Amino acid sequence: MTLQEQIIDGTLSAVSTLKPAKVAINAGFYALFAGAFYYLIGGAIDLFAILACVVGGLLYSLFRDVFTHRRIKAALAGHLAYVKAKHPQLELYVPMVEKLGRMILLKRAGLFFEDGELALEAFHQPAFAKQPKDSITVPCGVDFKILEATPEATVPLVVFRSELMKNNYRFHIVNDERVISRITAFMVAPEAAPMKEATAIEERNE
Repeated sequence: MTLQEQIIDGTLSAVSTLKPAKVAINAGFYALFAGAFYYLIGGAIDLFAILACVVGGLLYSLFRDVFTHRRIKAALAGHLAYVKAKHPQLELYVPMVEKLGRMILLKRAGLFFEDGELALEAFHQPAFAKQPKDSITVPCGVDFKILEATPEATVPLVVFRSELMKNNYRFHIVNDERVISRITAFMVAPEAAPMKEATAIEERNE
């Protein structure tokens, strides 16, 4: 497996891993909700109703997780294909993710290396589109600066603090030492002037 494939697979695992325990817990919540709703509308709570709620909850939870997994996998493949087409000399594409509490979400942006240089690619991708409609490339340097990298304690991710067009921009990358060392080689000291939080140029989505 190539480094590129490992990074894509690692990102997919971080964002959407099919875990039986998670499916079972979610199914329990859905079954309780369905049972309560059924009872409120006058249904009788018997063995058949309980089994129906449990089986329905399992099926719904499994379907939702499988659908999410396939959607994220397709999005990663679409981003990679788009960057390869736009940057023929591509060396490595690194997806960005965002950690919000216990949730890890795929960002519509990523880093890539081309001719030994680092840049950020921010995608404009309408909902349910297989590939981005267009994108903005921001080379690492004047408008995009890597300032700090800190490993997360609970998940295999590294959180980066950066400056994007004079604004603070925070993102996560899957923790692979080979990739992290290449990114941090472009790290610069932060300037003293305070910056606003970036609204994230990859959020220009419909």
